[in-house]
Amino acid sequence: MAANCLPVVLLAAVTGATAVSAAQAAGTVDGAQAAVRAEGRVVHYDGRITQASVAAVRMLLEADGSLKELAIRSGGGDVEAGLALGGLVRDRGLDVRVVGDVCMSSCANYVFPAGRRKIVESGALVIWHGSMIQKNLLEDFDYSGVQKQLGRPPTWWERWSMKRTARQWLRRISAEQAAFYARIGVDPRITVLGQLQDCGCNWTVTVADMAKFGIDSVAADPAYGMPGYGRWDGEWRLVADHPQPLAATGQR
Repeated sequence: MAANCLPVVLLAAVTGATAVSAAQAAGTVDGAQAAVRAEGRVVHYDGRITQASVAAVRMLLEADGSLKELAIRSGGGDVEAGLALGGLVRDRGLDVRVVGDVCMSSCANYVFPAGRRKIVESGALVIWHGSMIQKNLLEDFDYSGVQKQLGRPPTWWERWSMKRTARQWLRRISAEQAAFYARIGVDPRITVLGQLQDCGCNWTVTVADMAKFGIDSVAADPAYGMPGYGRWDGEWRLVADHPQPLAATGQR
């Protein structure tokens, strides 16, 4: 899940750019930004979660106190940016409306649960697939992205530097994530629920099960999460809040 940020952190360790934060570097490495605009009382957000895109949301909110809702479609993105966007949603008491096909990864982890009210439009899905509390996050990381950016395999010293830097980053962001969930009153285990059940999948849960983790005031289609539901073209499953056989499959 943190693979969105770790390559940048590790590359900084190799190049010596230790003063550059993962969030700042992500803005330069990944040029794709979300489309962000305000219309009426709604901020519309479509695309990847990056620091630059979150800054655009912040500017809109500061300029217009009448904005009351964030309508978002996103496959996720930068962890720190996701935490920042979730913080903005919480601070302003915004409703969050999931539109289009999906709110996934950092969107599901930090933005959706921070909403005052959460509306999942018919056909849209909230999809989790891990967070900073998942097991073996650093050990399971694929270094091929860093190798591609370097244009060569990293040396043993560079690998050691990358692991050291990444471990420090993971420790800091894990603490920030824990503080965020404590603030919004959500049980972070929803972000690793599928992994705890060894489903090897992306997953969602029913509205009733969301409430058991502290994600309340959710409005969704009565058929939410049922087999064949949704417009998202990725694979996912519906899991329950306790260990038992998977309730349904949304594989396309």
